[in-house]
Order: sequence, then C-alpha cells, then structure tokens
Amino acid sequence: MKECDFLVVGGGPSGLSFASAVSKRAKVVVLEEHDIIGQPVQCTGLVTPRVVDLAGARKTVLNRMRGGYFHFPGDQVAEVRGKGTKAMVVDRAAFDQACAERAIDLGAEIALGERFVDAHRGGKVIVRCSGPKGPCDYATKLIIGADGYKSNVAKMAGLEGPRDYVRGVQMDIRHQEEDQEMLDVYLGKKVAPGFFAWKIPCGEMTRIGLCISRSQDTPLNYLTPLLQKLGLKDKERIRVTSGMIPIGPPPRTYAENVLIIGDAAGQAKPLSGGGLYTGMVAAKCAADTALECLEEDDFSSAALSSYEVRWKAKLGKELDRGYLIRRAFTKLSDRKLEEAGRILSREDVSKVLAEGDIDFPADLAPRVLRTAPSLLKLAPSFLGALFKRSSARTEE
Repeated sequence: MKECDFLVVGGGPSGLSFASAVSKRAKVVVLEEHDIIGQPVQCTGLVTPRVVDLAGARKTVLNRMRGGYFHFPGDQVAEVRGKGTKAMVVDRAAFDQACAERAIDLGAEIALGERFVDAHRGGKVIVRCSGPKGPCDYATKLIIGADGYKSNVAKMAGLEGPRDYVRGVQMDIRHQEEDQEMLDVYLGKKVAPGFFAWKIPCGEMTRIGLCISRSQDTPLNYLTPLLQKLGLKDKERIRVTSGMIPIGPPPRTYAENVLIIGDAAGQAKPLSGGGLYTGMVAAKCAADTALECLEEDDFSSAALSSYEVRWKAKLGKELDRGYLIRRAFTKLSDRKLEEAGRILSREDVSKVLAEGDIDFPADLAPRVLRTAPSLLKLAPSFLGALFKRSSARTEE
C-alpha cells in the first residue's frame, strides 16, 4: 500500500494546481485515469492572460483576442472590442501538460492510468484504485475530488452534484478566419437553446462549437446547421469533442477527509461555462485549508469547512450573480433577445462591455443595467432581484 498526505483524483488543471500548491510541504499523489495528461480535450481553451500566468503556460498560447461579435436573432450584431488582449486561446492538451510539468517539478507524483474505485474513511483513508497492473491501494489523510462533473469522489462522500448542466460539442476545422483578434458568439433558441454557440480563430484552424440546455436535443443537431449557415460545413474536420459543463455549485463542497474542486464542485462560470480560472482559484483555497488541517492533524468535516468559506469569498458572488443572470437568459424568447441585442449594441453600452473581464462576467451586470435600465423589462423578476442585490452591496 502506498502512503501520501493528500491524494488528488483527477489530473486536470484544478487537481494539478492543488498538487503544485501543497507539494513543498506535503506528500501528494495525483491519480489520472487516462494514460496521457490533457486527453481527451473537452474545452474551448479560451482563457484570460492571468490564467496562462497562473499555470506558467505561455508556450501553449495559440492566439490572442481583443473582443467579439455577439450575434442576436434578427441579424442584430453587438461589437465589443477592448483595448489590448482580453483573452488567449490555448492548446488545451499542452496547457494541461504544462500544469503537470510544474507539479512534478515542485515534488508531486502523478500516477497515470490509475482510476479511483472507492474509499473507506475513518482515521486514515484507504483508497482503492484500479491501475495498469491491476488493483492498487493508497493510504491518505485527505482526498481531493478533481474528477469532473460526474465525480466519483463526491458520490462516495455523499455530496450532491451541481445544480444543473449544459451539453456541448466542439469542432476544430481547417479554416483561417481573416480577423484573428475577434471571436463570434451566436445567441438564440434556434442556434443554441439555453446557452450559446462560438467561433474562435486559432491561426490556420477555427474552433466552432456550442452548448445547449440538457433538456434539449443532441448538440450536434444544432452544430450541423450552424456550420452550413456560416459556409463551413465542407471544411476539413480536424477533431470533434463533446462533454458536459456543470452549472451551479452543490450545497456543500466538503466532507470528512474530502474536498471537491473545479467541475466536481460545479464551480464553472454560469454565463460562459469557463472553469479553468475558477477551478484553479478553488484549488488554492483547498490547498490552504489542507495544509492547515495537516498541521493540526484534523481532517474532520468541521475543520475542512473553512475551504468553502475561502472559495466563496473569492468566487461566490460571481457564481451567484452568474446563475441568476443565466436563469433570466434562459427564459428570454428570441424576440426579447433581438431587443436585447439592439440595446447592447448601443455605443454607451458597448463601452461598458469592452471594460469587462471574462473571468468575472457577472460583475459587469450592475453597470450594464445602470447604463441601459430598459434591459430590466426583458426579465424583470430575475434582473430586478440582481439589480437590488447589487445596489444593497454597494451601499454596504
């Protein structure tokens, strides 16, 4: 039986960020069920420069973006163009591998091809795994569930899953866009009901995909007509990926001897679906809590609860606002979306949007509503509650 202080289940950026943060003061092992870090790819790879810096992954950048064109029903287009680089497109597989290299350099151990099976908690935790050579066991003090939206660690610990999900599909095609600094976002129930579609230039290739509410039809059934509409249906397909994005954290993200982070904890941004920044921030919060508990030799649920206090202090407001705005968005008809497009394309509103930060998209909502209060009538109950909540916090 192998022993470690912390056992991380999942070798994505969240789990690897946790490992990097604790490896100088604790023995940490990362279990990755796949044989290669970063495979399969299930992400657009659109991140802010701060995320690239957090991972030390500048070499993985494919392109830099200044803004985007937002396409609403009725052919209404809102242009949002910022000053300087607002986002970067990364090679997601290479990004994950850069995170792994950093974790290893700092002293973490990564076990490839090993899958979490179950765990027995009580004092030391005995974790049963399945590896390339058969069953293998670990004795640890704390399990970090960084194993995605279907988290087996969360299920083992009796923790609830995320509140909602969206389903997505993405395709890389052999096509070079003329404007490499601007992405395109497509909205509407006929295009991507419950979420949105995107087209991202990545040099000689273009990344196009969409997500839809899980109650809707298969995502590919929406992507095919979008490709045809954009004149891209016959372009060479390099790769196709699909997956689910969790929306909304569960009631608790900790239990005795267990913390869950990233998609396992539903920490993706409800408005964009992006989870790299939020997952990496939560990983640092989990690391701070884990090291405190290691020093006190106390991994009880009460001791680990400080993790939730930490991550909610950094991410809670953004995720709560985003969830509220998303609920309002999903109730809008295409006619109301068309009206929203006319309002958002106004010069004064576009200036506000151009100052936004894609790691904190919901932060812009109160400013946009103050600039264009007519948006409130599109979804008065949800947006009104958001505006009142934001105003109260400002007064405080």
